[in-house]
Amino acid sequence: MRKTYALLSIVCGGLLTISPVSGQSQAGFANGAPAAPSAASSATPNAVRRSEDYDPLLDLPPLPHEKVTLIGGVVVRLDEVMNHMVFQPFGTNQKMQVHFDTRTHFYLDSKPITEREVKQGQRIYLDTQLNGDRVFAKTIWIRSSAESGVGRGQITDFDAGHRVVTVRDELSNQPLKLKLAPNATIRKGSQTGSESDLVQGALVGIEFGAQRELRAITVLATPGSTFAFSGRVTFVDLSQKMIAIDNRSDGKKYDVWMEAIAPSVLRQIREGGAVSVSAVFDGTRYSARSVDLAAAHVPQ
Repeated sequence: MRKTYALLSIVCGGLLTISPVSGQSQAGFANGAPAAPSAASSATPNAVRRSEDYDPLLDLPPLPHEKVTLIGGVVVRLDEVMNHMVFQPFGTNQKMQVHFDTRTHFYLDSKPITEREVKQGQRIYLDTQLNGDRVFAKTIWIRSSAESGVGRGQITDFDAGHRVVTVRDELSNQPLKLKLAPNATIRKGSQTGSESDLVQGALVGIEFGAQRELRAITVLATPGSTFAFSGRVTFVDLSQKMIAIDNRSDGKKYDVWMEAIAPSVLRQIREGGAVSVSAVFDGTRYSARSVDLAAAHVPQ
């Protein structure tokens, strides 16, 4: 029996000695050149290295294995001391708070950078996940080149001769010069529009290509236009006399200023309540002219 145990220990010892060498010679090189490691071969060494370097007293805990969501938008406000930002996703007026730390990876056109490269007003893309009750940015990308996309903004200038539209982006508040494509689609609301509708001060939705070629532009509002909003109140700021309405006809949220509304009526408006508002777009914002609390009804 002792001879059997001795023989087994020799065989096992030989396998433990030979296995790493044979694994390296097979997976590490191909035709004399380094080969890209497979996911299986690279995961274990990295995991071992991280576990060896990890200090539970000094290092942040590993991120939870949560679903990752890609979001594009604009940095509205940045706090580098507290490691968080106010982020506004493309195509929405809603803002969200996103956290980041030393576990976050930063890239500029696929090249690693530091968090110092992230600036207020930048268009960025985030790989986000939930970390407890916080939205955490696992990866942050900055794109330096103009890419195709959609957006909303206000026309500040239209050069009809060169067919160049200058739009102030509503998210970054920065001017964006776009050249109308020969086959660009122009609409005014739900109707077919023309270049004469591209007036200064008009609010527009845009679709553009990689070379800032304007493929489609929709005029949403022009100065002096009257609009009817009806829906649930999502925000009330009595100091600024402003409310936000989740307009049920198009599913979008609008900020409406209430300076012309009597204080006695304004005090009756509550978050979660329903209103119907007639407002005029004055070139900078929607200003309410009348409010009906009784007629507004939002189904639950």
